[in-house]
Amino acid sequence: MRPRADVATAFTRTDPEHYQRDPDGSRYRHSTRPDVVLAMLRLLDLPRGAHVLEIGTGSGFATAVLDRAVGPGGTVHSVDVDPAVTARARRLLAADGRAAVRLTTADALRALGLDEPVDRLVAFVSVGSTVPPGWAAAVRPGGLLVVPLRGSGRVVVHRRDPRDGSLHPGRALDAVFDGAADPTRAAGR
Repeated sequence: MRPRADVATAFTRTDPEHYQRDPDGSRYRHSTRPDVVLAMLRLLDLPRGAHVLEIGTGSGFATAVLDRAVGPGGTVHSVDVDPAVTARARRLLAADGRAAVRLTTADALRALGLDEPVDRLVAFVSVGSTVPPGWAAAVRPGGLLVVPLRGSGRVVVHRRDPRDGSLHPGRALDAVFDGAADPTRAAGR
């Protein structure tokens, strides 16, 4: 069994202002509050060296935290539908020494661009009452998905059953999001 990733330390070593502020000092509109990011990433029960898929790149802040947490043996692949969002995040991640992160511009409901299944999936965009089948299939059996449910203010952890691949909901987090970056209110950032 791999040792646990230290998400809290990765979080404290990542400057949210670098990612979540525009040049004029205003808050970047595709930013999830740092405390919500930390709470969601803790739900991943992330091992060092994990392979992680993030859906909804947003500012790139969570992407950077994930990359620091998984360490050199792990990988982070982030998908966002908006090419301007992925371009901005790519620049900021490179400036922060996170150039190994793989960013893809795509509709995550249609294509994820993965070469192989991942250990963990975290979404910063919400879904209805069920996780999209493509997201579930992207995670190895036994892996975890952390997904906000639209309109509920809840983020739910799902475990992919190692026997039959079905999803089993587990722990949940009540998360108060704000503004346009609220994944429980805004489908597809």
